[in-house]
Amino acid sequence: MINTLYFMQHKYKKIIGIKALAVLFFIAVTGCEKKPPETVPVITTTTVSEITKNSAVSGGEITSDGGSPVTTRGICWSTSSNPTVDDSFTTDGEGPGSFASNLSGLNPGTEYYIRAYATNAIGTAYGNELDFTTNPLSVGDEHLGGKIAYILQQGDPGYVPGEVHGIIAATTDLANLYQWYNGTLSVTGATVTTIGSGNANTTTIVTAQGDGTYAAKACYDLVLGGYSDWYLPSQDELHMMFLNRNLIGGFDATYDVYYWTSSEYDSGMSFMETFFFSDGYRGFQAKHVPLKVRPVRSF
Repeated sequence: MINTLYFMQHKYKKIIGIKALAVLFFIAVTGCEKKPPETVPVITTTTVSEITKNSAVSGGEITSDGGSPVTTRGICWSTSSNPTVDDSFTTDGEGPGSFASNLSGLNPGTEYYIRAYATNAIGTAYGNELDFTTNPLSVGDEHLGGKIAYILQQGDPGYVPGEVHGIIAATTDLANLYQWYNGTLSVTGATVTTIGSGNANTTTIVTAQGDGTYAAKACYDLVLGGYSDWYLPSQDELHMMFLNRNLIGGFDATYDVYYWTSSEYDSGMSFMETFFFSDGYRGFQAKHVPLKVRPVRSF
């Protein structure tokens, strides 16, 4: 009986000892186990919305910070594929989760590529690439110092397929009325009437007449909206402005209000146009008669 009891006690102690060793071994192994390696974040790019001529909205969603806190996140974009933070980018907070990004300063009618990005201590990760095209320019839009008066069409001088060029009108007429000439009725040679000729006409007039107070010189000297390349429109350029007058705005629509063009007819007369009649009256006027002037520039 005594031997049996002694055996049972000895066996129980042995079992307890084995279990204790197992626990100690488990603790030792667990304490030495390494953490998973840290990586860059995992991020996706949000669909583009609210697209305008110069802006758009996108964003991203960070589903994993890679084991290291996300310190910077946002959207990067470029006109070339695979944009990075070396291109244009936004900064939209930190940490995981979803965020929105406002893209601004974009060019009208332009295709852009975007990717969301997220940065932690390991590096920068990028989401899936998306692309979109901003809305195109149209007549009446405020642009580069004034309002778009006309967009070149196929067949117009200066038209380039795939590019947008045209005429920008100042938003208001010049404050004063101007004679076409500076007091000399000689021919200047600025006789071209077509679209795209107004700038060259203006330079020709100013070169021939020099100093003085007259329509072409008033446009030539004008600094407006940060631009100094304004000119007196040619006959056809002014007519396009007449056709789009309601979109451009700022024209005087009272009876017998005439506007000078830069297109010369002869030594005593030059082309003009009134904006009153529904079809626009295109004719000649003596150079000494003061008329209204609406400067334009090209883009």
